[in-house]
This record gives sequence, C-alpha cells and structure tokens, in this order.
Amino acid sequence: MTLDEEIRNEINQQPNPPVIIDDWEEIADSLSDSFEWKGSKIDWSKTNNHQSCLYTKDDDLELLMNKFVENHSLNKVISSSKTIYYINDSSLDFAIAMNPEQFHAIFLLVINNVPQHHYFFDENKKWCFVISSEGYIDFGFSNLA
Repeated sequence: MTLDEEIRNEINQQPNPPVIIDDWEEIADSLSDSFEWKGSKIDWSKTNNHQSCLYTKDDDLELLMNKFVENHSLNKVISSSKTIYYINDSSLDFAIAMNPEQFHAIFLLVINNVPQHHYFFDENKKWCFVISSEGYIDFGFSNLA
C-alpha cells in the first residue's frame, strides 16, 4: 500500500471525514496566485502579521502547534473559516477540504505520517499556515487575496 492510499484510508475512517479532492492542481494554483513566492516557498516577508517559530525532530509538534496557535490568537482565524484546505509538496496526490472542527485531527494525521511541507489555508486564500520539513512553522495573511 502506498503512502497516498494509507492516508486516504486513515481519512475515510474518521467520523465525519473531510473531503478528499483528487483534482487538486487548481487549489494549489489558487494558493500560488494568492501569495508572493521566493523560489518554491511563500515569501513571508511579503505577508501581513507573519508569525514564525522553529522546531526540531525531537519536538512534540502537537504541543508546539497548540502553543503557536494560542500565542498568536489563531484559533479565531481558523474557527471562523468556512473551509480549510490542505496540500503538500508531493507526497500525496490529493488535497483535503475540511471544516474548522476537523482541522486538528487532520493536522495531526499529516504531520505525523506525511513528509515534506504542509500547507493549510482558508477557502479565500487569505491566510496560510505552513509546517516545513526544514523545521519552520509559519503563518501569515496574504497581501494579494
């Protein structure tokens, strides 16, 4: 079984599972169009209210993410979004559409099982929350959306 298949199975086993989107390229393109980029990464210096922290492989990412969200008052931003999308660099060949209540479970699933960069963003691409494989947690609001 591939990683893609394993994660699909995990998602589908959740109560009230989020939506798996196989045609995800348009979603990725819309994120690309909504933020300025420096190479293959969002140029965080060109976002509003950029927040960032570092992590190591030894850190408890769930605890760190909870502190990050709390310290920067991001719960309101996340909970007021109608739909939150998830994409990654290339490990999975699909996107995920979830509601705010599903965010935490999906976050834990992907950061614990999927390598590469993780991008979470709202339906209007106004904000983006990224966990990078290089050890960064970043959040910012788009200047373009």
